[in-house]
Amino acid sequence: MANYERGAPHHPYPHQEELADPETMAGLWDLFVQIGKFWRNNAEPQAMRTNLVAFIENRIQLNPNYLDEYVNAVEVIKELVAELGEENGYRKLFTDPEANISPPATRLARARQRVSNEFVALQLALGGFKALGGAKNYLGYIAGANIEGQTPYRLYQKKGT
Repeated sequence: MANYERGAPHHPYPHQEELADPETMAGLWDLFVQIGKFWRNNAEPQAMRTNLVAFIENRIQLNPNYLDEYVNAVEVIKELVAELGEENGYRKLFTDPEANISPPATRLARARQRVSNEFVALQLALGGFKALGGAKNYLGYIAGANIEGQTPYRLYQKKGT
């Protein structure tokens, strides 16, 4: 059997495997932290750092084009922050309606749809959703049956009520 007829490895070109450089990783970490601040769903992002790094590395291994998407996102964020300041720059990335048009035709849209939106979903999946709903005792993904009158969690009540 010829070598070219063998099954392809998980990564199609393992000799070309690359990972993001430290500057890009730092920029992606800053984006992840800003997502938690902006959407107020992650008070302790440091606990999710290793998961983010693994997510980024896996994305690049599955599709090497993601390395370019990550580099683009960091460059776009630098431009936005230089032009609008940190708070308004990230706000534009997270909320600009033009950045949500599909398929993404601008560098801003690519940064939002291919990087920022995926980081939002990752953050929520890793527990960022705990900030939503006001549950007093978070029980994880499986909190029990959703049976009327048998709420699987206690709602937070202010003292004195």
